[in-house]
Amino acid sequence: MHFIKKRNCSMKRTDNLKSIRKIDLSDMASLLSDFPQQCEEGVKIGQDYKLSSSLKNFTPSVILFSGLGGSAITGDLIADLVREEVKFPILTNRDYTIPNFVNEKTLVFVISYSGNTEETLSSYQEVLKRKAKIIVISSGGKLTELARSNKILPLGIPGGFPPRTALGFLFFSAFTLLQKLNLIKDRGKETKETFSSLSKLKEELSPDMPFERNQAKKIAEKLKGKIPIIYASNRLSAVAMRFQTQLAENSKQFSSRNLFPEMNHNEIMGWNNPISSLKKFLVVFLKDAGDFPRVKSRMKITQSLIADYPAGILELNTRGESVLSRNFSLLYLCDWISFYLAICNQIDPTPVERITLLKKKLKNL
Repeated sequence: MHFIKKRNCSMKRTDNLKSIRKIDLSDMASLLSDFPQQCEEGVKIGQDYKLSSSLKNFTPSVILFSGLGGSAITGDLIADLVREEVKFPILTNRDYTIPNFVNEKTLVFVISYSGNTEETLSSYQEVLKRKAKIIVISSGGKLTELARSNKILPLGIPGGFPPRTALGFLFFSAFTLLQKLNLIKDRGKETKETFSSLSKLKEELSPDMPFERNQAKKIAEKLKGKIPIIYASNRLSAVAMRFQTQLAENSKQFSSRNLFPEMNHNEIMGWNNPISSLKKFLVVFLKDAGDFPRVKSRMKITQSLIADYPAGILELNTRGESVLSRNFSLLYLCDWISFYLAICNQIDPTPVERITLLKKKLKNL
């Protein structure tokens, strides 16, 4: 009876538009609803950007994305998407410094949505010294100023968004540039399918869609009061990371993630103690039709081996034909789940006070 009572409370809260607006004071719901359109705008921004002549016919030995938080995930998503296509590594750098291999044969995307991320500003200066090819993506700030002073045309995107909600601009502009540079194959057909899928999901997952027909609301209700443990294959590593960070920033809820097959070589043994704490965990498997066959088998066996320990096990599957559409369909679902979990937790999903406070304290050092 107690479980049913809690469930009904969550159902009423996520279906009550007035209640949602009282909690979602910064209107994160609208930003999520606008995501499909934002992705389309990101493509146009990339298409309209005038590439430097030094980038034409340039084949890098490595592509490096340098950024933090919502600005960095673009590199991870692109690496997952083209891992079986490109013949050079695509890596993401989240630090004040850059790897020693960066040189004139490296293409570096320096991304800071605000343009004021101190780690990214620091790494940008190092990239300049190494004489790497540079593409700067930002909405303004110090990074844009520095790029212009160094005669680098920044790719400008609209400002005024929380960085994590600007992914459509950041990802699709960079993804489009890689196609323009002929570093990855044309993804026009896959992009069109992705936009169509996201538009459909927007309707299925919106606050107007009632609980009984809204997958995101149902999953959020199950996650309330639990510690999500996210498992995925390497194909969905970036989507898993995005889900974890969205749970942290939007839902203000702690979670953990690991990947297959690696977790089968260590973490699987952790499902023993402390037993009382394990019952507070809820496992979420992120699955894709393109997962390696042996990985699929490992996931299935792992579920059976740990089934008695967590509070429950959920499966979330990608949908669509292309890898781009599949990955973004699941990412968008997870974004909405994090939103509804914030509503269940009765906390505004937009503010990130602790991050803001940390930055203020750093400035005072």
